[in-house]
Amino acid sequence: MAIVYSRKIYASIFCAAIAGSFSTPASAVADDGDLAPTAVCSGGWRKNVYGYKATHIGKGPIYKDGPGGTMLVTRTTSETATTKVSGTAGVTVDYAVAQAKVEVSAEAAKEVSWGSDHSYRRNISAQKYGNTQYGSWGHSATWEKYYELPNCRKSQRTSGKVKVVNKAVGFRYWESSS
Repeated sequence: MAIVYSRKIYASIFCAAIAGSFSTPASAVADDGDLAPTAVCSGGWRKNVYGYKATHIGKGPIYKDGPGGTMLVTRTTSETATTKVSGTAGVTVDYAVAQAKVEVSAEAAKEVSWGSDHSYRRNISAQKYGNTQYGSWGHSATWEKYYELPNCRKSQRTSGKVKVVNKAVGFRYWESSS
Protein backbone atom coordinates (compact mmCIF):
# COMPACT_ATOMS: atom_id res chain seq x y z
CA MET A 1 0.00 0.00 0.00
CA ALA A 2 1.51 3.33 -1.07
CA ILE A 3 1.14 6.40 1.08
CA VAL A 4 0.48 9.58 -0.85
CA TYR A 5 0.92 12.92 0.89
CA SER A 6 -0.31 16.19 -0.40
CA ARG A 7 2.29 18.94 -0.84
CA LYS A 8 1.10 20.73 2.30
CA ILE A 9 1.18 17.59 4.47
CA TYR A 10 4.61 16.61 3.14
CA ALA A 11 5.91 20.12 3.81
CA SER A 12 4.49 20.01 7.35
CA ILE A 13 6.14 16.65 8.08
CA PHE A 14 9.46 17.80 6.59
CA CYS A 15 9.42 21.08 8.47
CA ALA A 16 8.40 19.38 11.69
CA ALA A 17 11.43 17.10 11.44
CA ILE A 18 13.73 20.04 10.86
CA ALA A 19 11.98 22.41 13.23
CA GLY A 20 12.35 20.01 16.16
CA SER A 21 16.05 20.76 16.23
CA PHE A 22 15.37 24.51 16.27
CA SER A 23 12.47 24.48 18.77
CA THR A 24 10.12 26.12 16.24
CA PRO A 25 6.55 24.88 15.98
CA ALA A 26 5.98 23.03 12.70
CA SER A 27 2.75 24.89 12.04
CA ALA A 28 4.61 28.21 12.05
CA VAL A 29 7.10 26.94 9.47
CA ALA A 30 4.72 25.24 7.01
CA ASP A 31 1.71 27.57 6.98
CA ASP A 32 1.83 28.31 3.26
CA GLY A 33 3.10 24.88 2.15
CA ASP A 34 5.72 26.50 -0.09
CA LEU A 35 9.31 25.47 0.69
CA ALA A 36 11.12 27.80 -1.72
CA PRO A 37 14.57 28.52 -0.26
CA THR A 38 15.26 32.12 0.62
CA ALA A 39 18.64 33.76 1.15
CA VAL A 40 20.56 30.74 -0.20
CA CYS A 41 23.49 32.99 -1.10
CA SER A 42 24.89 35.38 1.43
CA GLY A 43 25.37 38.26 -1.01
CA GLY A 44 28.33 40.61 -1.13
CA TRP A 45 31.37 41.17 -3.32
CA ARG A 46 33.00 38.06 -4.75
CA LYS A 47 35.97 37.40 -7.01
CA ASN A 48 36.90 34.35 -8.99
CA VAL A 49 39.58 33.09 -11.40
CA TYR A 50 38.49 30.33 -13.79
CA GLY A 51 39.03 28.71 -17.18
CA TYR A 52 42.72 27.85 -16.80
CA LYS A 53 44.59 26.85 -19.95
CA ALA A 54 48.24 25.80 -20.06
CA THR A 55 50.28 28.31 -22.04
CA HIS A 56 53.85 29.42 -22.61
CA ILE A 57 54.55 32.95 -21.36
CA GLY A 58 57.53 34.01 -23.45
CA LYS A 59 60.02 36.65 -22.41
CA GLY A 60 62.92 38.03 -24.38
CA PRO A 61 63.84 37.61 -28.05
CA ILE A 62 62.22 35.21 -30.51
CA TYR A 63 64.92 33.27 -32.36
CA LYS A 64 64.27 32.30 -35.99
CA ASP A 65 66.23 30.05 -38.37
CA GLY A 66 65.69 28.27 -41.67
CA PRO A 67 64.29 27.37 -44.07
CA GLY A 68 64.93 23.76 -43.10
CA GLY A 69 68.04 22.49 -41.39
CA THR A 70 68.83 22.49 -37.68
CA MET A 71 68.25 25.28 -35.19
CA LEU A 72 70.71 25.63 -32.32
CA VAL A 73 70.03 28.37 -29.78
CA THR A 74 72.01 29.24 -26.69
CA ARG A 75 70.06 31.65 -24.54
CA THR A 76 72.33 34.59 -23.85
CA THR A 77 70.24 36.86 -21.62
CA SER A 78 68.67 36.49 -18.21
CA GLU A 79 65.06 37.51 -17.89
CA THR A 80 62.21 37.68 -15.42
CA ALA A 81 58.62 36.85 -16.35
CA THR A 82 55.84 38.11 -14.10
CA THR A 83 52.19 37.25 -13.54
CA LYS A 84 49.98 39.86 -15.20
CA VAL A 85 46.34 40.81 -14.61
CA SER A 86 44.50 42.95 -17.18
CA GLY A 87 42.02 45.63 -16.14
CA THR A 88 42.03 48.11 -13.30
CA ALA A 89 39.33 46.91 -10.91
CA GLY A 90 39.19 43.25 -10.09
CA VAL A 91 41.64 40.78 -8.68
CA THR A 92 45.22 41.32 -7.56
CA VAL A 93 48.27 39.40 -8.73
CA ASP A 94 48.53 37.84 -5.24
CA TYR A 95 44.93 36.59 -5.45
CA ALA A 96 45.42 35.20 -8.98
CA VAL A 97 48.59 33.33 -7.96
CA ALA A 98 46.93 31.93 -4.81
CA GLN A 99 43.97 30.65 -6.85
CA ALA A 100 46.27 29.11 -9.49
CA LYS A 101 48.24 27.31 -6.77
CA VAL A 102 45.01 25.73 -5.53
CA GLU A 103 43.40 25.06 -8.92
CA VAL A 104 46.16 24.05 -11.35
CA SER A 105 49.78 24.16 -10.11
CA ALA A 106 51.55 24.46 -6.78
CA GLU A 107 54.43 25.94 -8.79
CA ALA A 108 52.50 29.13 -9.73
CA ALA A 109 54.43 32.28 -8.81
CA LYS A 110 54.30 36.08 -8.97
CA GLU A 111 57.52 36.03 -10.97
CA VAL A 112 60.14 33.62 -12.24
CA SER A 113 63.71 34.39 -13.28
CA TRP A 114 66.29 32.43 -15.23
CA GLY A 115 69.97 32.70 -15.97
CA SER A 116 71.85 32.49 -19.25
CA ASP A 117 73.09 28.90 -19.53
CA HIS A 118 70.66 26.91 -21.64
CA SER A 119 70.98 25.51 -25.18
CA TYR A 120 68.24 24.20 -27.46
CA ARG A 121 68.56 22.13 -30.66
CA ARG A 122 65.73 21.30 -33.03
CA ASN A 123 65.46 19.97 -36.59
CA ILE A 124 63.40 22.25 -38.82
CA SER A 125 61.05 20.76 -41.43
CA ALA A 126 62.03 21.32 -45.08
CA GLN A 127 60.87 24.66 -46.50
CA LYS A 128 59.82 25.89 -43.01
CA TYR A 129 61.31 28.34 -40.56
CA GLY A 130 61.91 27.35 -36.97
CA ASN A 131 60.98 29.82 -34.22
CA THR A 132 61.68 29.55 -30.52
CA GLN A 133 61.39 31.70 -27.40
CA TYR A 134 62.31 31.07 -23.79
CA GLY A 135 59.77 31.60 -21.03
CA SER A 136 57.57 30.15 -18.32
CA TRP A 137 55.16 27.24 -18.82
CA GLY A 138 52.27 28.88 -16.99
CA HIS A 139 48.52 29.33 -17.40
CA SER A 140 46.11 31.85 -18.85
CA ALA A 141 42.69 32.32 -17.26
CA THR A 142 39.80 34.74 -16.81
CA TRP A 143 39.13 36.70 -13.62
CA GLU A 144 35.82 38.19 -12.55
CA LYS A 145 34.65 40.43 -9.74
CA TYR A 146 30.92 40.73 -9.07
CA TYR A 147 28.31 41.51 -6.46
CA GLU A 148 26.36 38.41 -5.45
CA LEU A 149 22.70 39.08 -4.73
CA PRO A 150 20.84 37.04 -2.06
CA ASN A 151 19.12 35.10 -4.87
CA CYS A 152 22.61 34.05 -6.12
CA ARG A 153 22.52 36.19 -9.29
CA LYS A 154 25.57 38.24 -10.27
CA SER A 155 25.37 42.02 -10.51
CA GLN A 156 27.95 44.70 -11.38
CA ARG A 157 30.26 42.12 -13.01
CA THR A 158 33.67 43.06 -14.34
CA SER A 159 36.18 40.66 -15.82
CA GLY A 160 39.55 40.46 -17.50
CA LYS A 161 42.42 38.15 -18.36
CA VAL A 162 45.28 36.86 -16.25
CA LYS A 163 48.53 35.10 -17.16
CA VAL A 164 50.12 33.25 -14.24
CA VAL A 165 53.79 32.29 -14.57
CA ASN A 166 55.07 28.98 -13.26
CA LYS A 167 58.47 27.94 -11.95
CA ALA A 168 58.80 25.53 -14.91
CA VAL A 169 60.72 27.34 -17.68
CA GLY A 170 62.02 26.41 -21.11
CA PHE A 171 61.90 26.96 -24.86
CA ARG A 172 58.69 26.92 -26.90
CA TYR A 173 59.14 25.92 -30.55
CA TRP A 174 56.91 26.49 -33.56
CA GLU A 175 57.31 26.52 -37.34
CA SER A 176 56.16 29.08 -39.87
CA SER A 177 56.15 29.48 -43.65
CA SER A 178 58.12 32.71 -43.64
